[in-house]
Amino acid sequence: MWSKSIGVYFRSKITVLALIIMSLGALLYSLEYTYSTSVRTSFFHKSSPKRKFYTNRFHLQGDHLELFGSFSDGNGTMFASDFAILIDDIHNFVSILKNISNHTTEQMASQSGFINRKEDEKYFIANRNVPEVSCRKIFDGNETELKRAEYISKKTKKSTLTESDYIKLTEDCETFRKDRGYIMSPLTYMEENFPIAFSLLLFKDIGQAERLLRAVYRPQNIYCIHVDEKSHDDVKKAVHGIASCFDNIFLTPRSFDVQWGTMTVLEPELLCMNELWEKSKKWKYFINLTGQEFPLKTNYEIVQILQAYDGANDLEGTIKRANKDRWLNAGPPPHNITTTKGSVHVIVNRDFVDYVIHNPIAQDFLNWTRKVDFPDETFFTSLNHNPQLGIRGSYKGEPETDPVSKPFLTRFKNWGMGMFNWPCHGMRVRLICVFGVGDLPLLYSRPELFANKFYWNYQPFALDCMEELMYNRTRDEFLGKFTFDPTFYRNLDFVKNKIM
Repeated sequence: MWSKSIGVYFRSKITVLALIIMSLGALLYSLEYTYSTSVRTSFFHKSSPKRKFYTNRFHLQGDHLELFGSFSDGNGTMFASDFAILIDDIHNFVSILKNISNHTTEQMASQSGFINRKEDEKYFIANRNVPEVSCRKIFDGNETELKRAEYISKKTKKSTLTESDYIKLTEDCETFRKDRGYIMSPLTYMEENFPIAFSLLLFKDIGQAERLLRAVYRPQNIYCIHVDEKSHDDVKKAVHGIASCFDNIFLTPRSFDVQWGTMTVLEPELLCMNELWEKSKKWKYFINLTGQEFPLKTNYEIVQILQAYDGANDLEGTIKRANKDRWLNAGPPPHNITTTKGSVHVIVNRDFVDYVIHNPIAQDFLNWTRKVDFPDETFFTSLNHNPQLGIRGSYKGEPETDPVSKPFLTRFKNWGMGMFNWPCHGMRVRLICVFGVGDLPLLYSRPELFANKFYWNYQPFALDCMEELMYNRTRDEFLGKFTFDPTFYRNLDFVKNKIM
């Protein structure tokens, strides 16, 4: 039914236009799509195959699209010139019709490459290699270089920018963005058309948190930052200064005094979800972060992984290993929800966020979790592992996270227990490993998207080398020296066995 000749994908506006015209296949018979100095499309009416409509220009502003063109009788005679088609709400229209098309935005985007290769070269001119050690040798497991890095770490105190430095530097936003190395381009059409929403919760160590923010920053994404209520005033001022330098970074309108094991861990996440929902209709997935984490994948890789997920949510879950005594004083959960234990760290699609903040069942369950211990380890995971709720992307299988059959790839944490009892070459704090340089060979090969946790002032070359790795990999992607195959993620059980 569709014509096989779909033109090359050019920019996001052209994609929207192409999707809309392709979607009119419910009324039309065939489609041709070409590009010259202007966009030109032609299609044929079912009831009159010779009758064509040509669009020679379009106007896109906000959610409104106008297509202008003329009808032809197929014999070269034009009539109804300057005919216009008006679509009032592009986002809803495309959302409804995108499954009609055999060509998704992401598929077309993946064929189109980089947005402005010559202009974007400037982001990869600077050398960001760690001068004191060879990170390449450390990632390769070179024992001599590992020992040398550990020795230097013990002898040299790590310095970082202070809160006062950030307050001063962000007075000149253009210089701050440039000197700190923020990539102010989506780089590729694929990334531009797959924006991600992030929350970032922090309490202190603004220098470390800003490095994380810089590593995941792209202008098409959107970022919500929550600063703990008990944070020092200079921390709050510094974060405010950073956020003020970007249109897509904002602070929560209120702050919580976050206390481990209480509802205050969950409340900032819910607040950010609501704010992100209200501020943008474009983002596809939500990922929550804390200031002591760092990505294991570039933005380009993350986008490909999330596309491979195809709406699936990535959450940890277990019933068999759950601490069921946490729920004893709460009574039975509402709506026959089976309670599951998991991590507060999540990767969830936009519809999951919509359900969390707007659905009455979710609100009832949230109120119930206020009576349990560690509600942050109950709320998200239980919603995702009760498929009878019908939440898009939730898991239909047995809710038991397993490193082989159902891995949890949102976050890599080394607890020193379970099927894979990894050694910790850094130090353990309340069982979890704070990574040192000796852990870098393991981190290099991990399939997870982020790693938790790092301390900026403990074996700092661990974080320095991770930052170098992500920069160099992004550069190599840009230069065509590094490619990524998301097949592993596409074949995961929670991707194949999800609510559509």
